[in-house]
Amino acid sequence: MIQTSDRVEELTALMNKLAVEDGVFDTNWPGLQLARFSAPLAKSPMPYKASICFAIQGQKRVFLGDEIYAYHALNYLVVPMVMPLDLEITHASPEKPLLGLALELDLTILSELLLNVNSPTKKVNHNQPAPFVSPVSSDVQDALIRLLRLLDAPADLQVLGAAVVREIYYWVLQGEQGDQLRNLLLRDSGSYRIINLISYLNEHYTEQISIDEIAQIANMSTSALHQKFRDITCMSPLQYLKKIRLHNARLLMVERGIKASDAGFKVGYTNPSQFSREFKRLFGLPPAQLLKTMM
Repeated sequence: MIQTSDRVEELTALMNKLAVEDGVFDTNWPGLQLARFSAPLAKSPMPYKASICFAIQGQKRVFLGDEIYAYHALNYLVVPMVMPLDLEITHASPEKPLLGLALELDLTILSELLLNVNSPTKKVNHNQPAPFVSPVSSDVQDALIRLLRLLDAPADLQVLGAAVVREIYYWVLQGEQGDQLRNLLLRDSGSYRIINLISYLNEHYTEQISIDEIAQIANMSTSALHQKFRDITCMSPLQYLKKIRLHNARLLMVERGIKASDAGFKVGYTNPSQFSREFKRLFGLPPAQLLKTMM
């Protein structure tokens, strides 16, 4: 049997081999990203995809409203929907950088697994916000090692990768937070409606949508929508929509070089002053000034 220390040593060695520079990198497997940071990072806004985020080395904290999710080596954070979170890296150095990987969730595979996996159902907290942190089990560690090994063998990855990713999903669903994730994905639950609504908002964030229209899309009353949405995301639907717009405006400016006024317009702002004001409130600097600091 492989000892935990051996698993950690191999996971760390594989991560150091695959992520040799600081930053977040795509890999040969779609939806899998690797991250390396050699210094602490102050609390900063960070959009998260629906994903499982594994910490291999170092420590960080993720903030959602008043909720704080601290996790370190051999812990993972499940984010079951696109969430505008805040990230802080608390422990990282050149000698011992923060190492992590994020595996995007495939809701089709997860839903199929739910139909075929028989597990005793435990009582879940329906008011718990969507993200949660759990220890990485030895089964998940083994699967992660196999997936990372395959990244350097594209032909093998093409044949074996899907089975390893499916196995990781399986062990997460079988883990201590599996029932909480299960509840979020059940089609007859209010949580599932919110997940579908969030997918819609991320596809249509450039449009002008009122709260009444959002409630109609979710097939919920406005009061029920506000309560359930806040339970899961710690913010209102319109606050969520605003953060998604601002994050996407920042990406347009940084990655595509679009000037601030055009970026605001492209993500749905009709008032440049309002865009600049709300951008500064979220990111700490006006759009043009933030862009200068990143050049």
